[in-house]
Amino acid sequence: MNEYMDSRELMEMREQLAILTQKLEKETIVNERLMRSAMKAKASWIRRKAIIESAITLIMLPYFIWVMPGLCGISVEFCIFTCFFMVLALGYNYYIHSHFQPNKFTHGNLLEARKDTLMLKKFYANWLKFIGIPFIVVFFTWFIHDITQVIHGEELQDVLGGMAIGIVLGSIIGIYRYKKTQRTADEILEQIEDMQV
Repeated sequence: MNEYMDSRELMEMREQLAILTQKLEKETIVNERLMRSAMKAKASWIRRKAIIESAITLIMLPYFIWVMPGLCGISVEFCIFTCFFMVLALGYNYYIHSHFQPNKFTHGNLLEARKDTLMLKKFYANWLKFIGIPFIVVFFTWFIHDITQVIHGEELQDVLGGMAIGIVLGSIIGIYRYKKTQRTADEILEQIEDMQV
């Protein structure tokens, strides 16, 4: 009789363990889906930001082709230099984001998504260090040179004052957006690591 009860209790424990295992598996699947969905949302934000930046660049391109050369004596060479940079920025932006696909986070291999995220971070950092900052220095130096050739006196002070405000505000916005992009990429990488543990 005791043997019968022991085997019955053992069977009940096995059934409960099987039910518990199924519940844990379902919960793990749900958690993985939620984490993948959160990563996709963050990756989509990075991609949307890049699309908006590209759209602004495309809008500014005709401005530097047709409006700026005749405005305040800005040189044609300066406008060509700026347009060349904008085209380079568009190409670089497209190249970076052609590898960084948000859908990989919901359906793809997480190791590949991790690699793409690390590459995105590196590309953003390299752009800022080797292209973005040097361009800004050359751009504003050249712009100031062109303006000082044409405008003098109080009008020049007003233009340079406005430009200084623009540089400060532009730098704050640019640094904030760069750091937010890098922070978002770091959050994605942390979530990938949590899922792989």
